[in-house]
Amino acid sequence: MAPLLNSATEYYRYEVLPQSGPENHHFRLLDILPSASKEEPLQLRLQTLRLEDDPDYECLSYVWGNSDEDHDVLIVGNDTELRKFKIRKNLHDALRALRHPSQSRTVWADALCINEADNVERGRQVALMGLIYWSASRVNIWLGLDPRGVAKGAFEAMRPISAAHWRSDGSMSSFSKEQAAALDPVPWVGVTELYRNSWFQRAWVQQELGLSKEAYFYWGDAPPVDVRDVFGFDIWMENIGDVVRARFIGDASGVRGTRNLWLQYSRVTRTDWPGDHEEFMATNPFLQILVDGSNCKASNSRDHVYAFLGHPAARRRYAYENDQSMNYQEMFHDTSQTLVTPDYSKAVEEIYLELAKKLLVQHGDLRILGAVSHPGGTIASDFPSWVPRWNANQHRKTIGVSVVLWPKTFEVPGIPIMRIDDNTLHVQGLTISTVSSLIRWSQECVDYTMPDVFARHSTIELLHGRRLFQTQDGEKGLVQDIVQVGDVVVLLVGACSPCVLRHVEGRKYKLVGTCMMLGIQDHELNEKINKGRENISEMELI
Repeated sequence: MAPLLNSATEYYRYEVLPQSGPENHHFRLLDILPSASKEEPLQLRLQTLRLEDDPDYECLSYVWGNSDEDHDVLIVGNDTELRKFKIRKNLHDALRALRHPSQSRTVWADALCINEADNVERGRQVALMGLIYWSASRVNIWLGLDPRGVAKGAFEAMRPISAAHWRSDGSMSSFSKEQAAALDPVPWVGVTELYRNSWFQRAWVQQELGLSKEAYFYWGDAPPVDVRDVFGFDIWMENIGDVVRARFIGDASGVRGTRNLWLQYSRVTRTDWPGDHEEFMATNPFLQILVDGSNCKASNSRDHVYAFLGHPAARRRYAYENDQSMNYQEMFHDTSQTLVTPDYSKAVEEIYLELAKKLLVQHGDLRILGAVSHPGGTIASDFPSWVPRWNANQHRKTIGVSVVLWPKTFEVPGIPIMRIDDNTLHVQGLTISTVSSLIRWSQECVDYTMPDVFARHSTIELLHGRRLFQTQDGEKGLVQDIVQVGDVVVLLVGACSPCVLRHVEGRKYKLVGTCMMLGIQDHELNEKINKGRENISEMELI
């Protein structure tokens, strides 16, 4: 093995990709050359092609991992010379798992097919990634090695339950604690390990899976399984088999979040999914995709935005109107650009501010305010308090974002919603009360709050990172836990829920967060702002 690697004395240098244009997109593909020996060093060949020529290839989805154990691979150049290239261990393991003993296998893998050191190329290829994954024959998901040998047993434990779920034959329509207690714990050790796998927590993989024609999980030496075998099990477990989750798994949010985003993408790009596609598109704007993916992890904070730009909603002109083809390639070519263009030379704050302004215009309302989260002391910074920090979300559940749960905004005829001036958002609001005291959580407080939470079809997770407050007129509300006595409760024209603001000076305020006023219906709040229209005034959110 060492002599072959030693025969290559130089490292590979990328050739510049040809300039791309409309319906003329160049990208690289990777040939994994065959080897009958698992120990043989990886030999690869890079080729440049046009997506529009419909090349046959697969995509690889994986977690980059750290660079502590880089491996050299060999790249065969056009001159047949071998040159070395360093890749991270997890990619090295994945390519070895995909290598065929007797024939080449053509794949797309970002760390090799994109010159990551060239920010210009990187931005252009990132903008193309949605189409790259959608055009692939399949997506192979590498979950990593399986040193404990639990993968095969885990997949076998999940598959029959998943199959019963997709058949909808009623054979698994109930499952008791006694049945869960009787399960052999040995294979479920692997299921638990699967639910802890870091792949499900990464931002980029959501798009990579969501735009796939078909996708398979590869884990160690276990035979690959269709993603539907895992997600069918997870849907069953959420709706029927929670006793299984409670006994073996615990926190299922990683797999569940990925599964939900998989459905978010598939429902708007695949015509074979059941249901009303138009309604689904209208109630799931790009803002919702960003919120649903905001708990994912990304090593580069820009990717909390860029990783989701492949979703069709990122190309809509109006958030709640669908004017796009269900054919992803047609949609990609018909729409010139996404809300923001990937550019890794821009500062993170600049990207988040630009996106916030674009989302305000796309929506025509203030729904975006519900996505704002202020962990720690971020509200005290100079960064605009009304702009969501997609790399610092602390809420799994939002207030005032979901179109399904908060379908209407506060409307006052004849009064404009907003005006954007540099970093300041000018809004029109009616102050309805002031926070007079903060309430510590107790079981009594939780019991008092949950009926309003359930009325929104939400869960106790809505309380995470929030606390109860009481106003000077005795009303109670739920808002982010940075709330202070003296903050004001305001109804903003165009918002979907009340907001808590912190006065700075004059007409300037900072947004603490959107809130729920307990026991008060949306239509009552809308009546209140209209009755008080004479007291509505301009406020500047900074």
